[in-house]
Amino acid sequence: MSNAAKRFTGEIGIHYPLHVLNRYSLPELIGLAERAWQMLRNFGFSQVWTNDNLEYRSVLASSAAIVARLPVKLGTAVTVPYFRNPVDLAMAFATMAELTDGREISLGLGPGSRSILTHQVERVKPFTVMAELAVALRTLFAGESLKSADIPVLASYFHLNAEQYALRFKTQSPIRLYYGPSLLKPTVLELISRHFDGVILQTLYGIADMNASLARLQSARSQSTLREPLRKVMLLNASVSRDGHAARQHAKRFVSHIVSGWPDEVLQAKDIDPRAIQAVRQAYAENRGVDYAASLTPDEAVDRLIIAGTAAQCIERIEELFSLAAHDEFTQVAIGVPLGPDIPEVIDLWGKEILPALR
Repeated sequence: MSNAAKRFTGEIGIHYPLHVLNRYSLPELIGLAERAWQMLRNFGFSQVWTNDNLEYRSVLASSAAIVARLPVKLGTAVTVPYFRNPVDLAMAFATMAELTDGREISLGLGPGSRSILTHQVERVKPFTVMAELAVALRTLFAGESLKSADIPVLASYFHLNAEQYALRFKTQSPIRLYYGPSLLKPTVLELISRHFDGVILQTLYGIADMNASLARLQSARSQSTLREPLRKVMLLNASVSRDGHAARQHAKRFVSHIVSGWPDEVLQAKDIDPRAIQAVRQAYAENRGVDYAASLTPDEAVDRLIIAGTAAQCIERIEELFSLAAHDEFTQVAIGVPLGPDIPEVIDLWGKEILPALR
């Protein structure tokens, strides 16, 4: 056990991606959040993260239900800008803020999975849309008037005809904007440094890529007009179970849509054969859903990207990531997608075996 791992004193969160957990009803999801609160709060557990996909359970309804029942913070990883106009999105999260008793909301935003979204909606100018959305939300949450002229692409996309919009009620809790998990290209770095309070970094890209991304983010932030330090959340991509094979097979639900959206050169950089991913891409192109695409995902893709297996098999790599989180002053490590095939078991393994070992 390294001393660096013991020194991580930030928060613990858990990610409940609604499409990956589609087998659970909303009442069951609330029960899983309650279980995590009971089992993990002595280790600093404080936040539940949800996410946004068409055809699956609503991120807005699910998030509101969870924070209405539990004294946890809310995060989204991520909310997608193409599903609802910026005024409606601001209304929804400002309304949810009335349920949080002053607890901060981490509004993670992202342009959404290219492999899925481009076959469902028109995904126009993602970087411009993300920048305009950040401007819109900051303005509205601050109680100021948003001019349609300041968000021309979003105003056109959603047919916003009024000259200006404002929330007619006050936002009751702080709402921080996070840029969601993504490959951090130079254009994304500039976007984050100029418009966002924080960033969510997935571990599937590997420690070397995370270190490089952090260095580039630090440099970009130093040139930004935003003076507050960038908040960092590590989304630790792991699938754990007492059945190691089941954990690895379950991880394919998540890995399938990740690899199907990556260009061939990125796959090759991760030692994944692009030819093995063609059938997965085709499944998403035909809108055949996560379950079918997962069945076509090769084992090598899981092995390259995800920590998967039993707790004992995973603990060394998890400890290495907690060391990185401590060293680079992450505010939170979120137990991330794909979690594992049985969520109650996942919570038990983290609460009884993994987190105690890291202490």
